[in-house]
Amino acid sequence: AAPGYGKVFAMNCVSQSIAAESSSPPRRWSARLNLIFAQARERTELRHCEHQGPLRVQRLFHPPGEACAHCYLLHPPGGVVLGDELEIDVALRSGRALLTTPSAGRFYGVGNYREAQRQTLRLTVAGGRLEWLPQETIVFPGANALLDTHIELAPDASLAFWDVLVLGRPASGLTFDRGCLRQRLQVQQNGQPLLVERMDCEAQARFMEARGGLNGCSTVGVALFTAAPPQELLTSWHQTWEERDRDGAYALSQRGELLIARYLGEHALRCREAFSDLWQRVATLENGARPCVPRIWHT
Repeated sequence: AAPGYGKVFAMNCVSQSIAAESSSPPRRWSARLNLIFAQARERTELRHCEHQGPLRVQRLFHPPGEACAHCYLLHPPGGVVLGDELEIDVALRSGRALLTTPSAGRFYGVGNYREAQRQTLRLTVAGGRLEWLPQETIVFPGANALLDTHIELAPDASLAFWDVLVLGRPASGLTFDRGCLRQRLQVQQNGQPLLVERMDCEAQARFMEARGGLNGCSTVGVALFTAAPPQELLTSWHQTWEERDRDGAYALSQRGELLIARYLGEHALRCREAFSDLWQRVATLENGARPCVPRIWHT
């Protein structure tokens, strides 16, 4: 990492009116989605789509003049309750695919049950460029969320990835005063680990307020890019967002060819805007043209 980037920090419908006490356990709702993308002539196509339960995708969108496929992941229930499990497998064989969501994901807290809500995400990039750019995930008080992400890259594969987590509903004054979030993130290339991280957020734990933890903040984000942009680009991005969002903390680091951007603060929207800005800068450098931003982000 360049000088100035030395800041270190660790960093889904149900109604909220559901009674806190219940004599019967909540219904478990499992959902699975398996997608395979590959280049077909001049654009990327969805070669395989298999789903079980309430996970769907809309038809692909191909922005004018681009071979990239835009795919929107839908979870009709709108939220994950205790005992639910989501399992998503995405493989890119060749070409370029961008996956995003139409709204924030939500992990709700229901009753006193301590069953885990699980989301397992597996991304496999055998060739081409995969971009996983969802909207933020909100973890409500009382949730017991386990988020497990595994990314496997071939030697010449390209990746853009971000994950933005919000603990509680800070804009509504709803703090994360009970519950637990456990996050696991692992990135491998050619079988070798590039990044292995874990974050355990237990309400009321010292980590939530410690300067070496979340420092009392509600929003934490990480973005990954398999690219090594010029230092001038990184310096410009960092300075821009440090000035634009003085309440948030931004950091950049690099491990080999893996660029890692981080955010810690109170504003999920600003975090996503900053990550989107960096994504566009890196993609422009890599492809020679500014990427088309998903239309769903403007609705």
